[in-house]
This record gives sequence, C-alpha cells and structure tokens, in this order.
Amino acid sequence: MTDKTRICFVDDEPNILQGLKRFMRPMTGEWEMEFHLSGESALFSMAQNGPFDVVVSDMRMPGMDGAALLTRIRQDYPETIRVILSGYADSDSVLRTIGPAHLYLAKPCEGESLREAIRHPLALRRLLSSEAMRRALGGLESLPSLPDLFIRLDTELASPACSTASVAAIIGSDTAMTVEILKLTNSAYFGIGQRVNSVLQAVRTLGVETIQTLMVKTAIFRLFSGSAQVAPYLEGLNRHGLELSRLAKNMAAFLGATTAQAEAAGCAALLSNVGALVLLDCHGDAYLRTIAQTGPQSSVHALEMAAYGVHHGHVGAYLLGLWGFTDQMVEAVAHAPQPSLAGHTDNLLLGAVHLARALGPAFPPLPLGVDEGRRLDSAYVHQAGLVSKLPQLTRMAQSISAEETP
Repeated sequence: MTDKTRICFVDDEPNILQGLKRFMRPMTGEWEMEFHLSGESALFSMAQNGPFDVVVSDMRMPGMDGAALLTRIRQDYPETIRVILSGYADSDSVLRTIGPAHLYLAKPCEGESLREAIRHPLALRRLLSSEAMRRALGGLESLPSLPDLFIRLDTELASPACSTASVAAIIGSDTAMTVEILKLTNSAYFGIGQRVNSVLQAVRTLGVETIQTLMVKTAIFRLFSGSAQVAPYLEGLNRHGLELSRLAKNMAAFLGATTAQAEAAGCAALLSNVGALVLLDCHGDAYLRTIAQTGPQSSVHALEMAAYGVHHGHVGAYLLGLWGFTDQMVEAVAHAPQPSLAGHTDNLLLGAVHLARALGPAFPPLPLGVDEGRRLDSAYVHQAGLVSKLPQLTRMAQSISAEETP
C-alpha cells in the first residue's frame, strides 16, 4: 500500500475524466489518483484496496448517481472526504447531495481551484489525531437542534404570517440550525458570489420556500433526542453562543473592524461552540461528566483533550473546514483558546473570538457556579497590542453580560 494520499474522481464522461487527469497532473508526486467512469467501479476499488482519502464525483450519472455513491461511501467509509463536482443544478438532485456531500463544487472548476478544494480539508486532518474521531465526524449527517426550537420553526413555516425575519429569529437562536443554514448558503449550490455571515441574510438568500423544502426533504435540521440531563446543557450552550456572538461582534467593531468583519466575528464566536455540540451529541452524559470537572485549574479545553485527544475548537474547525467555511473563520474556531498558536495576529476574527471567550460568559455547565477562570493568552495580547485596551474590553464584556442576565 502506498503512503500517498489517495484521491478518486468519478464521472461517466471520458472527456471529463481526461480533463481531470490534466488538471491533477501537478499533484502526481503527492497524490495517488484513480479515475472511474461509474460509482460501481469506484466502490469495487474501495472494496479491494481500502477507502480513498477523498472522492470527487459528478452528480448526474446513469445507474448509481453521485448522491447514491456518496451515501454508500458515508455509510461504509465515513472517514472519506466526499465532494460533488457537477454542473447539473436540478433542485431535487441538489437536495439529495446535501447530506452525503461535504463540499459541492460547480462545473466548470479551474484546476487550481479544484486542487485547493481538495488540499484544504486534507490539511485540517492534523487537528484530529484520532482516526475514530475522523470517522465519527465524517459520518455526521446533521447537528441536533433543541426540540422546542425545531417545533417552533416547523410551526412558523406553516403559518400564513411566516416571514424571513421570523424564520431567521428562530434559526439564529439555535447553533445547529445556524451552522447548517450558513453552510448551505455559502456552498456552490446557490453560487451567490458573496460570503454570508448572518442568518437573516441567509434566509433572505434562500427564501422561505426553500427552507420549507429543506425541512421536508432533507435532514438538514435534526431533532435532539438525548437524555433529560443533556437537554438543559444544550439550551445553555445556545445561550452561551448567542452571548458570545454579540460580544465578539461588539469587540471587533471596537478594535476597528468593518461592519462585514464584525458580523463575521460574531458568526465565528457562535460557531466556536459547534464542536461542543458534536461532542455532546456523540458522548452525551459522559461528556457532561468530563467537563463537570471544570475549575480554575482545569479548563474545559484541557479536560476535553485529556478525554478525547481533541478539544471542541478542533472538532468545530475540522467540520467548518470540511464544509467550506473561510480560512479565517476556521482558524478563529480552532485557536480560540490560545490564539498565539496561530503564529500571527492578522486575523481579527480570531482575536475577537478569543477575547469574547476569555472575558465573557463562562462556558456551561460549571459545577456549583465554579468559575473556570480567565484564560487570556497573554503572549497574543501583547503581540497584538491589546494590553491598553483590556480595561475597555473587560467593561464591554461585563456590560453585555449584565444585559443578558434575566
């Protein structure tokens, strides 16, 4: 077996495969590549030689189409990164790929763009040393939403008074729904040509009818079905994320961000909890017991590292990277606990998310009100020239926290 990264391309048109071979020729030193004319042929190769690291498939093919192929791969080889590369935009076909595909790329796709789209998620694997964790995340279909919010959204979509604002308000109060709707809006499914970082903008872009269709025909939103002990924590996680989002947005603006950058910082802060949502979904009560040991000498991230070999920032960043979120947002989520690990101070999103998490609300749940302790990355704060601004930032965090307290 080779040590090279193994990539598979599937398309029923020989001319397309020849073009892909030309596009990928610069990568022959790094990647071992196979080119198949059918999904059945690709699956046979995987059965004989083991899973590919990445499968890039066309959508519209006779027999087994791209959605069916990637669904089989998700079931049998969940660690494989799954990409749809298609110029076919039939809505029913597109909706069928939402679950099984990590990324959707539209034809025509330039060679360097395609190579980078494959390189990016592969590079993220360094965040997850555990093969079991990569398999679990690779097989993930959707994130769990709070039952009452799920029901409220379903009811609102059926209401004659339904509006984009009312739908966005419900989706925006749930971390899982937020990440799923942003992931979809920013993919090449809709090719809008600009980055969307607000739920209201995403709902306006998609339209209420499309969201109704997503609710009915796909598993983009999933009802949480964990234990009674876990549900209150999920509610706390949502509240924490919303408060973090507001704080990071205000802090970014204070630090000189543009309106768009501040919006992105707020989005990154909310999405910095995605990994915790996944760990909670995967481990349930055991995850709660792990982080119940949180205290001044034991941070949530350190406890997660000891238990799972990753912290929730790593998990969230890995998923966001797979789903095509920007490098800045992925970095902000990955290094929020210790931004100095990024090796630079150029990412305003990272700085705002770190400051919001270090100065803002405590990560839930804390045992008997024990404070996790302020964990500012002093090296980063000095390098970024933020020391003189800490008093104002601290007051900002206290003020917003007071407003959020019932």
